[in-house]
Parts: sequence; C-alpha cells; structure tokens
Amino acid sequence: MEKEEIMRVKVSEIGLGLTLVAAGMFGLLNGTMHHYDVPIMYPKLFAWMLIGVGIAVPVLAWFLRSPSRSNPKDK
Repeated sequence: MEKEEIMRVKVSEIGLGLTLVAAGMFGLLNGTMHHYDVPIMYPKLFAWMLIGVGIAVPVLAWFLRSPSRSNPKDK
C-alpha cells in the first residue's frame, strides 16, 4: 500500500475537526458563547453547528480522497 492510500485524512483535518467539536461542546456546557466580548446570538444553535462542521470536515476529506472518486486515467 502506498502512503496516499493509508492517509486519506490529514492530521491537520482531524485536529481542526476535534477543535471545532470541542468548541461546540464547551459552548453547550457553558450556555453562552462570545466573540471578542460580544455575545453570539443563538449560542446553542451555533454550538451544534460547530459540532456538525467538526464532524463533517474529516468525513468529507475521507470521502473526497476515496479511491472510488479517483480518475481512472491517473492509474
């Protein structure tokens, strides 16, 4: 197996996803979220959106780099 086949998702994408999920979880547990001391409207909705995007980033990276989506002319 080549290295490309093993690492479909980069470490940075996993780190970004975990960071977004953690920020969303902290927002849900705290109940308030701020950006430069300005409260974010609908903090629970925003927290759930962060969690969703944090899960979607590595999943989309894995899907977009899957071998079934590769161009047959490249092989």
